[in-house]
Amino acid sequence: MSDDLLRDLYAVIEDRKETLPEDSYTASLFTHEKGENAALEKLGEEATEFVLAAKDSDREELAHEGADIVYHMLVVLAQNDVDVEELLDELRERRG
Repeated sequence: MSDDLLRDLYAVIEDRKETLPEDSYTASLFTHEKGENAALEKLGEEATEFVLAAKDSDREELAHEGADIVYHMLVVLAQNDVDVEELLDELRERRG
């Protein structure tokens, strides 16, 4: 995944966080009655679905659930005011 794609997706998430459009799933994660737990629960659910897809060697489902994990992870980062650049910096450091 390119840095630009992650930055673009994060920018959309940040925009939804600020503008809270009524018809936006992303905005609903920021305003849910469960608070931050709604996005955390979704992240956990998607991680479980990803693991099950891997267990079943289901490539298509792995890609789908992997995308869900990345999306919900970015939402959780945005909820905690962690910029995507911090994530990218950490990944770059680990790459060596």
